Amino acid sequence: MKNELVNFDGEIPVSYMPAKVDFEGYGEFKERVMQLHDQYRNYVVSPENLKEAQDLSKKLGRFHRRVNKQRTAITNEIKQPAKDFKTQIDDLLKITDETKAQIDAQLTDYEEKEAEERHQKKLVRLQELCQLANIDPEDIEWQNDWDNKSITNKRFEREVNEQISIVQQKQEQFAENVQVITQKADELGLPVDHWIEELGHSSLPDVLNAMDQYKKELEDLSKRQHETKVKEAENLKQAGDRYIDPDTGEVKEKVITLRLEVKGNQWQMEQLQSFLKANAIEYRGLEG
Repeated sequence: MKNELVNFDGEIPVSYMPAKVDFEGYGEFKERVMQLHDQYRNYVVSPENLKEAQDLSKKLGRFHRRVNKQRTAITNEIKQPAKDFKTQIDDLLKITDETKAQIDAQLTDYEEKEAEERHQKKLVRLQELCQLANIDPEDIEWQNDWDNKSITNKRFEREVNEQISIVQQKQEQFAENVQVITQKADELGLPVDHWIEELGHSSLPDVLNAMDQYKKELEDLSKRQHETKVKEAENLKQAGDRYIDPDTGEVKEKVITLRLEVKGNQWQMEQLQSFLKANAIEYRGLEG
């Protein structure tokens, strides 16, 4: 059965008249008040008229209270119909709101279900677009408004493809950077995996600088270790078939004597001799 009240778009069935108060004697009454005001405008209280002034103040106070009391009574009487009307309207609206809330609660369930269906359809389409572009869907940042009814499929796909294009550009740039890092690692003789990982949170120039710095630190460390070993070897003294520390007498290492014959040109012999001296290795020529 059709409920006409649901389609109500007119005025509520109520009649009223604007409040009207007739204060016909206002002018004359005000004139008398002004006369009293003028009469006492320059009134000066003194010891001689102190009692008179006190009586006058009491009378003026009583006059104020009586007039204000009448004003309040008349105003409240005028306001009461409006208050009663407001109470009636509030009661009607409360009942209407309860009806609306009961329907809205059910509509919310349907709207949430529809929103989830829209989300799932668009999610499937996003995965399809990513698969075509050969990128991971996790690289696409889901926009909150994509689930709104107002977002068309055409706009959704356009915005997804825009993100896909950006991801592809980043992947291409990363691949190029990996090639540069790999070549650099080969030149420096460094493992490449760590430096590729560094590309994930550092720029290419920063990674290349870090590789150079790391290689230099390795070379400096190797040089210091080599110098320490050579210095230790130079300070050792031979005692029989052992090397000892001349300062502490501690036996360090066994003396290894190797007899060998080497062949090479003059430059090679000079290189060999330089290596033996640099590493504090004792050598002597064999008698032919």
